[in-house]
This record gives sequence, structure tokens and C-alpha cells, in this order.
Amino acid sequence: MLDILEMFWAQVSATPDVAAIIHAGNRMSYASLAQLNREMASAILSASQNTNPKVLIAVRQSPSAYAAMFGTLLTGGTFCPINVDGPVQRNIHIVRSFIPDVLLFDSSCPKEILEESPAVAHRINVDEVPPTELDSRPHECNEMAYVVFTSGSSGLPKGVKASRKAVSYVVHSEQQYYRVTNGDRWSQYSNLGYDMGIMDVFQALCHGATLVPITGPLNRVMPARAVKDSEVTIWQSVPSVLELMIQGNEVSSDLLGSLRLMIFCGEPLLPRQLEVLFDACPQLTVFNAYGATETTGFNTINQLTKDNFRASCGSSTVAIGNDVQGWTVELDGDGSPEEGEIVIVGDNLSLGYWQDEERTRMAFKQRRKGSEVTRAYHTGDYGRRIDGNLYCQGRLDRQVKIRGERIELEEIDDFLRQSGYPAAYSILHGGEVHSFVECSSYIDEAQVRTQMQKELPVHALPKLISIVTSLPKNANGKVDRQELERLASGGAE
Repeated sequence: MLDILEMFWAQVSATPDVAAIIHAGNRMSYASLAQLNREMASAILSASQNTNPKVLIAVRQSPSAYAAMFGTLLTGGTFCPINVDGPVQRNIHIVRSFIPDVLLFDSSCPKEILEESPAVAHRINVDEVPPTELDSRPHECNEMAYVVFTSGSSGLPKGVKASRKAVSYVVHSEQQYYRVTNGDRWSQYSNLGYDMGIMDVFQALCHGATLVPITGPLNRVMPARAVKDSEVTIWQSVPSVLELMIQGNEVSSDLLGSLRLMIFCGEPLLPRQLEVLFDACPQLTVFNAYGATETTGFNTINQLTKDNFRASCGSSTVAIGNDVQGWTVELDGDGSPEEGEIVIVGDNLSLGYWQDEERTRMAFKQRRKGSEVTRAYHTGDYGRRIDGNLYCQGRLDRQVKIRGERIELEEIDDFLRQSGYPAAYSILHGGEVHSFVECSSYIDEAQVRTQMQKELPVHALPKLISIVTSLPKNANGKVDRQELERLASGGAE
């Protein structure tokens, strides 16, 4: 199996003049991107003077961002991308945790990150990289390809360490489903601080397709028009973006007619959404996939067409499909093999959590089958098999997914407690966060929300903050979630 860099260079050799990227109306060939990759690698090594440098990428979706990723790998290093539009304090935490050797930035990088970085990194403006090239590829590469930070129960994001071996395996194995060619145009809607956005880049550019970043305010809120304008053939996103298209009356053969594949993951896909999609675009093949950041890629995948999708709609959500080659998905329940925690078993799990051995031991465990010992990742998701179909039916703990992004409800409660409201509890109700605060007096909700916007990502901001004289408790003295659900639905306190 080829390494991801070898896959990319194979495409450069085979199709140097094919468009690797179309961005803001401009076309960049594979040969030109390869040149930029080498220039970026040379700049990184010149700045860091370190073997296997750690590189923080604070760049919006663009050719420079992708060259920063491949350029880092070319040096043998590890990159860590951040969402430059995300909460500043979270990004500062990532800088302090990752402690990069080099910070790559562009004009989109918040000034707070630049002010934070001098003590821990050399800074390089990607728009000013000199035209010098790395002479040769390093002989030894870091085992880690990248570190991506996701939500943590402590209120701080946790870093997941993805290995080059795992990334290469995912890019190679998922090709059996997508059959990507140099005639495809692969969208990139997710930002690079999210693992799906990273894999968009590798899946497209390691298989010779043209990568099309979906940028700009209008394209972000009306993505189907960007699909038409750029003649996108493969779309990957969370189902919330499909819902955005549906609500905007954008799901039509006129706007989505160029697509051959749509790939959804990160949150439940709904039968209603497929009904609308296949009514408008019967030519489509849809993949509904399941995977965790900790497993790098997809562990199950369900191939759906207009003729077979109804068989996968035996629940309120669409089935997540069968095990992808190389993975075994098990359900750890109370004696029943048909329901329980989803556990992923395989040789290509991530390397664990960045600087957090205790959390790594808790989530990544060993499984013995006969004489063989393999690693297993305990997802915390609840799965159930219905009529032979596997469905993911939410979290066993309080970690939830909102618009494809993971967030701990405890993270929101912790913020409210630190803001002077020691008794606070948040629930997910109707797909949005509803927070309850125990308070006997007036709460300045506007002020609380203003501070929240600085600390928490947009998708974690409560839709409602309700004041209660006391949080309801159950017989065990714990907060009664069912009673909060009733209150959120309009029940009287």
C-alpha cells in the first residue's frame, strides 16, 4: 500500500496538467501544486531546523492551505490545522497544547493567534513563501500525519493523533466505494479544523480528482449553487448541509445535476432527507457512513440508491451500513449482540490523544480473539441492529453532535458555572442546545451570550437559556433529564 505522499506524487507524474484545485475562479494544476508543496516544505525546514517539525496551519481553505498540509508531510513532520473562524480562546488553547515549531498563516489568521505564537513557533506567511524547493524527501517520517482537536469533557478541546499509516489506509480502502478519477471534482465544504475537511483533501488529491473548496458567504449558505457553478461530481458533508439545501429550495436536478456521489457522515441522516434528494436527483448514489475522529476514516458505509434506500429506513434515521474492509464493528451491551456501545476494532485506529495518556487508556483498549490481540476504540455511541441493519442512536454519555461537530454538554455547563451560576444543566432538544440555570433572580442573558461567543463554537451556543428556581432531581439525587425534556417541550415548571 502506498503512503499518501506517494499516492499524490503518482498523480503528479501521471496527470501533471490536470487541475488539482479550482479556487475563486482560478485553476492550479497538479504540477503547480507539487511545486508549491516543495516550496512550502523548504520554508518549513529552513524556519524550524528540526527533524519532524510540528506545524500549525492557520489558513483558510485554499491552495496554500493544501500545500501546507502536503509540505509538512514532505518534511516528515506533523501538521495541526485550526478553524481560523472558530472561537479565539479555543484556538489559543490548541496553540499552547500543540506547541508548534512553525506557524503557517495567512490574512485570515486572527491577530490573537499571531500574538500568542512568537514564544512557541517560527511564523511564515504562506503568501510570502520564497520560490526555493526541498532538494529531496527526508528518509524518516514522523509516525503522526496530523493532530486534529475536537471537543473534550473538561471544557477544553482534545487532540486526536492520526497516523500516516491509518490515513493512507483510509484513502486507499475507501476508493473501492468512490472510484474517484481525474474526471471528478470533489467539493470541500468542511473547514480544515475538522477531520472530514482534512480527508476531503486527501481523497481528492491522492486519486487525481480536482478539489473544489466551497468558500465565500454566499456559497456557504447556498452550497447547491456552488455545486452547479463548479460542476462538482462528489459532495461530502454532514446531513445538516443537505437540510440547508432543502430549506433553501436548492435540491433540484438543475443545481445538483452534475453530482454522481453524495457522502454523508458526522450526524444522523434522515429518511425524509433522502426522499427529497432522490425525488429531485434519481441518478445519485448516496453513501451514509459512520466513523469517529479516533478511527481516522469510516468504519461502516451504506450505499443507497433511489431503488434500495427505503430498506435502510427502519428507524427514525438511516442505517449506517456494513463494516468497511479492515474494521470490525461490535456492540457492547448487557448480553445482547443487537444493541450497546459501538466499539471499533482494527489495526488502523489513531495513536490516541495528544498528551493525554489517561484518556487514551480509557478509550483505546485491547481485544483478544484466540491468539490474536487487536486494539479497540470505545466510541460512547449507542448502536442497535434492527432487521439486520445497524443504526447509531445517539450518545451513551453527554457528548453530542450538532451540525456534525462534537460538543460536550458538560462544556457548556462548565462555562455557565464559571460565569456565576453553579447549578446549570444543558440538554439537546430538537437538535439544539437548551440550557437550564438555577437562579432566584434576574440573569443577564445578553451578557452571558456575548461571553459565550468568545469561548464556545457557534454550534454549541444554547438556543434557549431558561431560569428555574431549582433543577429537578430524580430519586438518586441526580438531575432529572426527562423532566428537563418536558420543560423544554413547554411544560410548566
